[in-house]
Amino acid sequence: MSSLCRIGVLQLADSAPVLVAHARDIFSRYGLNIQPVVMPSWANVADGLVWNGLDGALMFPPLAIMTALGQRGRAIGLRPGLPVSRGGNSIVLRGQAAAQSAWISEPDKKKAFHTWQSSLNRKPRLAVVHLYSTHYLILTRFLKKISVCRNTETDIVVMPPARMIEALLGGEIDGFCAGPPWGADAQLRHLAFAVSGSAAIVPDHLEKMLILTDQWKMRYPDETKRLYSALSEAAILCNQSENSASVAALLSAKQENNGLNLPEKAVRSVLSDGKNITETMSFNTHIQTPELSFGWMIRDMLREGWLTPDDLTKLSALGWC
Repeated sequence: MSSLCRIGVLQLADSAPVLVAHARDIFSRYGLNIQPVVMPSWANVADGLVWNGLDGALMFPPLAIMTALGQRGRAIGLRPGLPVSRGGNSIVLRGQAAAQSAWISEPDKKKAFHTWQSSLNRKPRLAVVHLYSTHYLILTRFLKKISVCRNTETDIVVMPPARMIEALLGGEIDGFCAGPPWGADAQLRHLAFAVSGSAAIVPDHLEKMLILTDQWKMRYPDETKRLYSALSEAAILCNQSENSASVAALLSAKQENNGLNLPEKAVRSVLSDGKNITETMSFNTHIQTPELSFGWMIRDMLREGWLTPDDLTKLSALGWC
């Protein structure tokens, strides 16, 4: 058996390939000793990579990029890893059937947004899972598309995705952009309605990658290759509709039973045989060029002022652009 590799995941349905590979002994069959570690937030994931609490993580590229540049305390070698999932994020707003009907029936989405906002009697609070996330960039693009100013017409807050349902229930937030299955769960609970899926904003966008620290990859190059192969095999299984019920059951199991304690009905809805309540996620481990994978993200990150020309030079050396 190989050396231990601790992979951080969050309570998200697109963590499925890691959980499936672990539960079905795919990792073991490849001679790997992989420990999935369920983390409470993306900030904890980044800190785990920086301060040696994790050897890798399933994470979105913007956070990996900013972590590599030292935004979590010190710079660390993080290079593009294995693509795992595409799409799956959803933007939802507080409201039930009447609010959804009013949104759908109004062709001018800026007007629809302001009509929805008027029922709140205040500036809406919209949550994202982390500042340095695809979700923040996608929500920004959505608001710009409907001519709503993010900075003056909304308040953006950051919280872990698994806490967003509770925050919506308690009136702490009025909507969110989060990964699966939380948008679907909000709709199934009749708390919110979907206004967009992330693939409608950035078609076929890369969402999660397996990111490993340079330290682990340099120490265990052969095991890195086997890990990529094992996760690719698990991703294929997760994409097959005949496996949706078993994958959903695994992800909805309690954490002490190697699950993620996710709402099972919501998970089923975002898998390949789901009813497309928001949008289905897909698993695809095909490696593309940096431009196809990260180009739009890096351009948006530059516009946000997160990156400098010097940063681009560093990222180019790491293979991000």
